[in-house]
Amino acid sequence: MGRSAEYKVLSRKTFTVTLAILLSLVAVITRVGLDQLAAYEEQLERLAAAKPVAAAEILSRLLRAFVVLNGAVLAGLTTWIIWHGWRGWRTESMPPKGSWIIEGQRTWTGRAAVRIARFIIAMGGLLGVLAVASSVILWRLADSLGHQT
Repeated sequence: MGRSAEYKVLSRKTFTVTLAILLSLVAVITRVGLDQLAAYEEQLERLAAAKPVAAAEILSRLLRAFVVLNGAVLAGLTTWIIWHGWRGWRTESMPPKGSWIIEGQRTWTGRAAVRIARFIIAMGGLLGVLAVASSVILWRLADSLGHQT
């Protein structure tokens, strides 16, 4: 069985163009988001000067919304990392058979692949623990802001 039958091979040129487009999109979205946050910050500062209790309530709600968004993104990433490692462990191949790889990318099989897969699973688990811990800390911070009112 040839390598092309085991993996979906992506040419380096296609990968580079796709990555450049995605990074450009992320840069534009980040810039627009940061501009919006700066404008919102100014509004919140004016509100805090006039009505500090109302500003604390708004900030508390925003922080909770951020916690939910942060938790959802990190939970998805954690799940994907663990699933990827589990597939590699099960197929004894890293990257797992059936995955996209870049033309010329090195692959591992057998015991080496299982070790790499276990490490990936462990790192996914660590990311999950950190995601939960950061969400709990930020939620408690939002609670403390809410109790200031």
